[in-house]
Amino acid sequence: MPDFRREAKTDLDKTVVGIELTLISIIQGLALAMLATAAVQPLLQLQYTTWPYIFTGLLVVLIFWSRSLIHTLSFIGWPLEFGHTFGYFGATLIEAAALTQVADPRSWFALNACYAAAVWGLYAWDLRVVQSQAHDFATEEERLLYEDIVRDQRANIVMLMPAAITFQAIAWWLVHRYPDAMLRGHWHLLLIGLTIAFSLHYLHGGVVLLRRRRDWILARQAQERREG
Repeated sequence: MPDFRREAKTDLDKTVVGIELTLISIIQGLALAMLATAAVQPLLQLQYTTWPYIFTGLLVVLIFWSRSLIHTLSFIGWPLEFGHTFGYFGATLIEAAALTQVADPRSWFALNACYAAAVWGLYAWDLRVVQSQAHDFATEEERLLYEDIVRDQRANIVMLMPAAITFQAIAWWLVHRYPDAMLRGHWHLLLIGLTIAFSLHYLHGGVVLLRRRRDWILARQAQERREG
């Protein structure tokens, strides 16, 4: 590739990353606004059984934002991948709808099962994007980054997201099938408590993931600048 083409590619990569980061901030800001609106009355009226759902909603926003940020820094570049970007809009639409249901466990678990399925689809799409860019990971550090990205994507596709979908679907079925025990008996709090535990673990996993990749990402950016 001629030098001027490499320089143009580097500039376009920066533009795409800027677009992605702006998009992530905007759509998750809107999701957070939906959660805040839904949380006002439960907080003011001291509806304590709703508070775990509000906290879980905040974790959902933080997870989407942090994981999307890691994806962007790790492999997003030119050309702009519209399928990946459109997937963000679709997943956020379901996410925002779920966040409005903090006072209704049945709708909450049903919509979050759909949201987990949407995220599952995003991971599958992103794996295809990463594999199509394998040739761009040429140096030793870049290959290590590539292998780590693929390993994480596959872990989410094969294990974590199917587990999340299954749990949310079972939780919805339990609340729908046994409303007296789950709602009046407050057993739904056990289900949302397990969701909080998983969400905290997953959020921490994202922090660990970025720490592990930061030197590889830095090395890749330095290599692109040298080539540009």
